[in-house]
Amino acid sequence: MFKENTILNMAKRVLRQFCDRGQSRFENGRLYLPRVYVKQLGTTHRVKLRVIQEAPKYIFELEEIEPSPYQIDKHDQRISFCCNICGSINTEVAMDIVSNREAASCGTCHSSLRMRSVINALSVELLGESIQLPAFPVSRNIRGIGLSDWEGYASRLKNKLSYINTFYHQVPRLDITNIPDDEIGKYDFVISSDVMEHVSYKDLGKAFTNMARLLKSGGFLLLTVPYKPDGDTDEYYPDLHDFKFITTKEKTFLYNRTVDGVEQIFNNLVFHGGGGFTLEMRMFSESGLLKVLADNGFAGGVRIYRDNDEKYGIAW
Repeated sequence: MFKENTILNMAKRVLRQFCDRGQSRFENGRLYLPRVYVKQLGTTHRVKLRVIQEAPKYIFELEEIEPSPYQIDKHDQRISFCCNICGSINTEVAMDIVSNREAASCGTCHSSLRMRSVINALSVELLGESIQLPAFPVSRNIRGIGLSDWEGYASRLKNKLSYINTFYHQVPRLDITNIPDDEIGKYDFVISSDVMEHVSYKDLGKAFTNMARLLKSGGFLLLTVPYKPDGDTDEYYPDLHDFKFITTKEKTFLYNRTVDGVEQIFNNLVFHGGGGFTLEMRMFSESGLLKVLADNGFAGGVRIYRDNDEKYGIAW
């Protein structure tokens, strides 16, 4: 048997943070709030509250409750969250969108789960806690560098830290396989988000080594790549040497001549957001990724961020 007072108190805690941040929908002079899901004694109830007083503090009462345990279908699950990149409130977004690694799930800045996870990890490593990027203190003594970072958080990081976003194909340029000497030991952090799966096999170790060389003593690499939990890393083009892309009207092929002169042609290519250097070269495995890190300058310890933080839309 459920206890209405207990459920009301639990639902109020969920909703008050959104009211305090200005989240609301007025209609006919009334403040409407999203339904929330509350767990009590191992069962879930769907609850809707209404506001009967807003000042000097919010007072809620139950408007609707499903008294029997509510079975939430995966496709019906909704989540309300504060985007930790732009600070906006997103209300009742479908969970299958929020938990999609690449889907734009913030209605304001269009951040994805991956982008919010990058800022979450950066906040914890730099500041010791997870806070929104708009609340980062301005700290020009902290130096960071990004490798083709997403502009949605890159532009905001520039306003907070001594941070520069670099690119392989445009200025400001940085080829991570051939870094300038004056960049060595310069940065407190490096962000490489979904870049290393595009580096050729022969240059992969060099790329990881150079990311380590960019860092000051005590600095850290914040790395994301698509990877699988088990098995070995799958290298799709281990013999890539002298290659080019051949595009017909309907398809793109990869032509390669190996060091030994063997000709290879590959089809069914996978590109991430474009052609050429966005070609997916591999699928890392967790063990393979840890090994390439340890072998190339990151033997001092790796932390894998696995935990959810649903208030900021991080729900894997």
